[in-house]
Amino acid sequence: MFTTEQRPVFVYGTLRAGQGNYFGILEGTTIQERPAILNDYAIFGSGVPFAIQRDGRKVVGEVMDVDPEQWPDVLRRLDRLEGYRGEGRNNMYDRKVRTVTLADGSEIEAYVYLAGESSRRWFADAEEIPDGDFVKAESR
Repeated sequence: MFTTEQRPVFVYGTLRAGQGNYFGILEGTTIQERPAILNDYAIFGSGVPFAIQRDGRKVVGEVMDVDPEQWPDVLRRLDRLEGYRGEGRNNMYDRKVRTVTLADGSEIEAYVYLAGESSRRWFADAEEIPDGDFVKAESR
């Protein structure tokens, strides 16, 4: 099922504020951007980050609340960037609903683009970003 229901989007890599893909896709479309953590996931890769489920780990990112009037266009651009063609397809990233923790400790449901089945072979455990912060790791 390919859903277009609007939800906040948790981003952890090049879509974070100030990063390359933020400027072409999210800048000027959000009504709120909030720091957040995705618990029990780890982030892998350099240049192109992938998040996969790993107990006890965390991914540092931001929750983007998109303007409802711009949502359909933003979702299309996000799905295109992330290689998401629908559930059950051979996607680079799968768009899933996950619980994320905001800086104030509250939790919300958000879309998260997680490594698709075919993408998981591109990285090894040695490429895990230890503190879960892709932007910090890329700036080193």
